[in-house]
Amino acid sequence: MNLSLQSARHLACHWLAYLLAALAIGLLVAELAGATGLAGAGRVSRLGLAPLLVPVLIVCLALWAVGVRLDAARQELEQLHVELERAHTLGRTGNWAHAHGAFEWSGRARRILGIDGAALASFEQLLAHVAADDRLPLERAWRAAQAGAHYRTEFCVSHPDGERRVLFEGRVESAGAASAGGYGTDAPVLAGIVQDMTDRWRMERELHRAMRYQRALLDNFPFMVWLKDRDLRFLAVNKPLALAGGLNDPDEACGLQDHDLWPTDCADAYRADDIEVLNSCLPRCSESFVASGTGSVCLEVWKAPVLDENGELLGTVGFARDISERKRSEQALERSREQLAMLGRLQARFIRGESGEALFAAMLDILLDLADASDGFIAEIMHDPRHEPHVNLLASRDNDWLGAYPELIDEALTADRSAQESGAVVASAALDGQPGDRVCFAVMSDRRLVGLVGLELSQALPEACRTGVQAAISTFGLILQAGIRDRDRQRAETEMKRHRDRLSELIEEQLSDSMSARRLAETANRAKSRFMASMSHELRTPIHAILAFSRLALRDRPPLADVTRRRFAVIREHGDRLLALVDDLLDLSRLEGGAITLNASSCDLESLVAEAIAQMQAVAVERGVHMRMTGLFPQVPLQADAQRMAQVLRTLLDNAIRFSPPSAEVLLSLERHEHEGMAGVLLCVSDHGPGIAEEDRERIFDQFEQAARLRGAEGGTGLGLAICREIVNLHGGWIRAARRDDCGACIEIWLAAREPDDIPTELTQMEMETAT
Repeated sequence: MNLSLQSARHLACHWLAYLLAALAIGLLVAELAGATGLAGAGRVSRLGLAPLLVPVLIVCLALWAVGVRLDAARQELEQLHVELERAHTLGRTGNWAHAHGAFEWSGRARRILGIDGAALASFEQLLAHVAADDRLPLERAWRAAQAGAHYRTEFCVSHPDGERRVLFEGRVESAGAASAGGYGTDAPVLAGIVQDMTDRWRMERELHRAMRYQRALLDNFPFMVWLKDRDLRFLAVNKPLALAGGLNDPDEACGLQDHDLWPTDCADAYRADDIEVLNSCLPRCSESFVASGTGSVCLEVWKAPVLDENGELLGTVGFARDISERKRSEQALERSREQLAMLGRLQARFIRGESGEALFAAMLDILLDLADASDGFIAEIMHDPRHEPHVNLLASRDNDWLGAYPELIDEALTADRSAQESGAVVASAALDGQPGDRVCFAVMSDRRLVGLVGLELSQALPEACRTGVQAAISTFGLILQAGIRDRDRQRAETEMKRHRDRLSELIEEQLSDSMSARRLAETANRAKSRFMASMSHELRTPIHAILAFSRLALRDRPPLADVTRRRFAVIREHGDRLLALVDDLLDLSRLEGGAITLNASSCDLESLVAEAIAQMQAVAVERGVHMRMTGLFPQVPLQADAQRMAQVLRTLLDNAIRFSPPSAEVLLSLERHEHEGMAGVLLCVSDHGPGIAEEDRERIFDQFEQAARLRGAEGGTGLGLAICREIVNLHGGWIRAARRDDCGACIEIWLAAREPDDIPTELTQMEMETAT
């Protein structure tokens, strides 16, 4: 068959060549016949060449007709081949054939399988490349094919691009006598196709996975969910709905309607709601009560239309959940609100100061109503000085619980100083001849029993009632604690009033003593000031005489002996010190007594500083100390007493020089400085002496006080800085000892400018140095 097809294809392609060859052969035969002198030559010569060429022409025409027909067939065959290739490409298929126990795979089939054809020569080799789970179905299909049946199966093979799913389909082309092994040379010839089904297989797996997720999602909802089409038939339901409808499998509900699952009245109502949702295309939420085995169940039903991407109505979707517990909780909450409202009104009555008897009677009525009790009482527990509890009955209904049930009350009192919580049952007893109990509840505060509530109950308190009773008991406890606090407050106020009266008496006595002491102190201070002033005046006269005679002796001629001169120099030096001390005492007494008035005038602080440096130059040279004034100095006019400010500057420079080591430097600086919103000038005098301790920075400005660094060093009376502070205070400024990071002391003086708005902004650079 294949040989005939190949001969036809060859003839169809080369028919014209065969025609020309036939003509040439005919002419050659005629020529040869004439040349050889054959018998036919005479006939040709008699009849001519035409009778000889006519058969040849007939044969050529036949060949031409056959060639044209074969050419058309060839073109049609090629078109069919192209279409077949296109179909194979679009369908992702490839051909195979099996004969004589071996496979023959097309190139496309090998590409689909991703395996070399040599590795798939036999069925056993093909089976080795198939996934283990698919081998048994393939073997069954192969045996069926060998038996002559049409077969098809799918299996997975490993591919370089990943696992592939292949459809394997074929049939028997020609039957043969099968050998004992089934794969002998007489086995039938099989042929078929393989098709790449990977994309479909993956999509099916994804679809199955999505359907499993959807089923898991629906079945795990704790309420009923469904999907219906436009004919109100179920398309999908979850397991809770299937179980509620009496079905074992949710898939059994597909195609059913509400009347197939629910009672007629419920189904009619559900259908009416669905029709309303379909007509309105709007969601709908409603509540309905459905009868169940244990009573009625309240369901919340929500339904909504389902639309496609074009807005066309497809059906409805909805869910229904049991909200019976929520309804019961809402009812309990409403009851609790009413109870809390009653308790709130009771608290408002207590706050308004309503009488205790009516208030506690109303409290007992609320407790009896909340607990559904027939009798009861409320009482306050009082404690005597020995902390023994005693019952103070506040309100009761029918029976006298204190006299009728003393054992119950005594048992309840044992809760005092225990770990019981407020509202706990601390005593109970059964009713006589009828069901129920008499129960006592404790009202506790800081492990102390402050109240008791007794109730006669016909049955145990339900949980909902217990909550309300606990709230009422807590309110009763708050009222009792408020009463206790009020009594404690009254006692405290009484005690406080008593102590306040006693304290007032003591204060009056102390004020009287203080005023007397103040008057005595003022008298003593004035006497001291007068004494100091008079004594200073009296002391100055002999001191001046001593100084005058010592100066005269030092100037007399002939010159004194060296020993005598040194003695008179010591007399003059100590006389000068004694005069300075007397002057300081006199100035301090006048400053404290307000006897000194400042002679304020416009002065330049920079000039005063320069003059003070010049005046202390000799002392600095004697001590080997270098003085320097540096910085940017503002030209700020000051209203100050130039003489007193010069005295302050000399005192500060004298202290700095005296406590500076030799070759040290005393720095003076001036700068504009604002203090509490006021403009002024800040003067700093710094030395490199032993410094001032933190605890001495305020004390050194007191009278007769010295810093620890000064004691036993350079002497001094401790009046210089005290006088400086008084003078600076009279000028409206301040003086302080500032902190320095390095060693040494720094005294700062701040003086306010005359008018803050008129302070000039020009600064002058000045540096004055004085060297030893």
